[in-house]
Amino acid sequence: HCWTGTYDAAMRFIEEFDVYLGLGGAVTFKAATDLHDAAARLPLDRIVLETDCPFMTPAPHRGKRNEPAYTVLTCRRVAELRGVNEDKIAAATTSNAQRLFPGLRR
Repeated sequence: HCWTGTYDAAMRFIEEFDVYLGLGGAVTFKAATDLHDAAARLPLDRIVLETDCPFMTPAPHRGKRNEPAYTVLTCRRVAELRGVNEDKIAAATTSNAQRLFPGLRR
């Protein structure tokens, strides 16, 4: 939930505890360089996107109440950091969320 740490720390959690990491609005913050690096390098099958509503609102809406509609901004930033299109991130993170929370499957 709300991962804001480094790539190395994230990998230790993934390897030791077999977790998924939630990326939220903080990945859009200019100063979050460690998080940018993590988002760019983490295994795509181990991340999900989240709102952390009502907190951690992504840029350019910082200071306002967060809402699920802003998840697209998080997706866009992760795609930019990874050098892929948003559809790839959206599909992978949706699949991950469905695997993590089977009740989400349609």
